Amino acid sequence: MPEQATVGSAVALKQQLEDALREAAFTSSVESADDGTALKLAVYSSMYCPFEDTVEAASDWLREVGIDATAARDEETFRIVLTLPTADSVRTLIATLLQPWITARTTAKHLDDVLSDHGLDATIDVGTKALSLHLAEDELDSAVTLARLLGAPDIEEDLPLHRRRGVRRLTERILWLITGVVGSPVSADIEPACEHEVDRLTIGMSLEQAHRLTQRLLLAEVADPTARLQRLLGKTVGTGAHVARTPKNTSQSDRLTITLSPEQGRHLMHRLDPDRDAIPARELTTH
Repeated sequence: MPEQATVGSAVALKQQLEDALREAAFTSSVESADDGTALKLAVYSSMYCPFEDTVEAASDWLREVGIDATAARDEETFRIVLTLPTADSVRTLIATLLQPWITARTTAKHLDDVLSDHGLDATIDVGTKALSLHLAEDELDSAVTLARLLGAPDIEEDLPLHRRRGVRRLTERILWLITGVVGSPVSADIEPACEHEVDRLTIGMSLEQAHRLTQRLLLAEVADPTARLQRLLGKTVGTGAHVARTPKNTSQSDRLTITLSPEQGRHLMHRLDPDRDAIPARELTTH
């Protein structure tokens, strides 16, 4: 039997649905129905929806995927509104419509993070089955750096990268390199530089291939660990933690200085040693 929503459970379900919508990057609104149990979902991200903007198409899709819900047109906004009457209908909608986008965006975020750790500025277009990684720079310097991180430091050797022929040859080499790294064929496309644009390499891959590429890049040594440490600290203790790097001189090696607020210091110490009750009394600086 379907698990019926109650007034109490609807509050938790509403929060769960709103969290999933945010993680999936859906622009939407969720309201409680008049009975206080059902939820009404209006999705504004029509480009992400698997049905056309009609009541009939939405109803057909709900029936096809087995979601116990109804669709109607809102008279004020003219948006399609889905009414989810049970806890099961909410969970099935999240699993069917939102989870594929959540998985895809999480995969893309992990890849973008590790690229940023290595100083690579990239953009990623996301789909539920695949993503496209864009590297844009004069003479594909960023792509050459990526190849170095993947174990091919001289991939551009003997190629005239100031000419289109050289850029095309480099694209072919990177295509085969990444195919070898992820264990299956990827796609690569090049947009050569013009008067107002730099060279732009687009690498298309499945989500599984993107995950494998991310794992491989995590093994590569980071020339400057500041960015990665800053990001990891932010995930652990929240925003505001600061990491500064002092390059080595003749008498000292490189030094990283981490500055935390007292609350962040307590949180980090608890994560490192949950059994220890350490409470720093002032701003904490660690070298």
